[in-house]
Amino acid sequence: MESEPEMRFGSVVVKLTHYLGVKVSMDPVGIPCAEFPRDLLPLLRCPRDAGPLSIVTELRTGSIGIVEGRLCCSKCAAEYMIEDGIARLMEGPLSPEDEHEIRLRDAGHVRALSEPYVVPASGLRSKFNDLLEVPQHLAELAPLEGRKVLEFGCGDGRFTMLMAQMGARIIAVDFSINALRKLAGFLPSGIAPTAIQYVDRSSAKDLRRHVGLVQADACHFHIADRSFDRAFSTTPLDTRAQRMAMYRTIADALTDEGRYVCSFEHDDLNRRLLGLPVARRYWRGGVFIEHFDRTTLRREVNPYFSKVHIRPIQPFVPLVRRLPFACAVRVSLMVGATPFLRRLGILLLVRAELPFREPAEGAYRPGNSLFKGLYRRYMRMIGKDPLWTEDEPV
Repeated sequence: MESEPEMRFGSVVVKLTHYLGVKVSMDPVGIPCAEFPRDLLPLLRCPRDAGPLSIVTELRTGSIGIVEGRLCCSKCAAEYMIEDGIARLMEGPLSPEDEHEIRLRDAGHVRALSEPYVVPASGLRSKFNDLLEVPQHLAELAPLEGRKVLEFGCGDGRFTMLMAQMGARIIAVDFSINALRKLAGFLPSGIAPTAIQYVDRSSAKDLRRHVGLVQADACHFHIADRSFDRAFSTTPLDTRAQRMAMYRTIADALTDEGRYVCSFEHDDLNRRLLGLPVARRYWRGGVFIEHFDRTTLRREVNPYFSKVHIRPIQPFVPLVRRLPFACAVRVSLMVGATPFLRRLGILLLVRAELPFREPAEGAYRPGNSLFKGLYRRYMRMIGKDPLWTEDEPV
């Protein structure tokens, strides 16, 4: 039976999308559904053996894609469902910490589903913190027009929808089904759950065709190789082994010119001077987080990317919030750009490029054009073909 808050939230979205001229699929309790875009389906892979997934049954469709359907792996014949426009690809054992975090996030987003998003006055998602954090992430990802993005830990879609506003097509992955449902509810309006927008509210458009939602564990996830121009995450995961599995998936998913942008909690100067723990929880019994220094983070990312740039952002500046809002933002950005003071940044922003590849047998490398030209001329002089074969070593 529908609860009053769920009905109220559904009513608000229906009125908004009706005003915008958008036809929206709704789930049984009146919350807007996603529709998985058909052209993004070929990118999905089986979480068991990385086999291609194909749609075998379309139970319910919308104007954009599939609302309810059944997927099948071409290798192992494992079946997975698309429910409310979300591909359900959870596979493999979860750690106790993962199960704990999923319970917390699902419970939090159940509460959030009852009301439209309101920017909090303080805290991690406040307008002040978003202005220090969000533009710097998106600047590292730009340009996004026409790019395909793989996002891990999408949550309620703060970054997902901003990237879609900038023209990206996104596979958005999270292990919290309620977070994905919350994101599904925002997509038709085109308005991201943040104080920052890259489109005017009056011209916002339905973003469902830009985003494919996937419930999956980042540690047991496969996607089509070399199919994405960008990868993005703001989730540090709980262990080094989990992070390394995610890095490998991302490196394989990116094109040779692709770029991975992510951020982690920084073991900043304040924390080190105060002797605060490297590993902690946001609150007693809450989500586990770990703080990183640049050396540790570079050591983790370097096995998968040959070019890595790391810098602190979002500095903690004492008493800055007592200044007028615009002045406080400018001061914080100036501190974040100052070489020594930037060590006060509470986040480390990472840009990783040039993913490493396993060597392919018989694959030629670029080599040196001058030396190759001289070699070809020499081979012609001695009457041989300039290219060699297996029985003619050079």
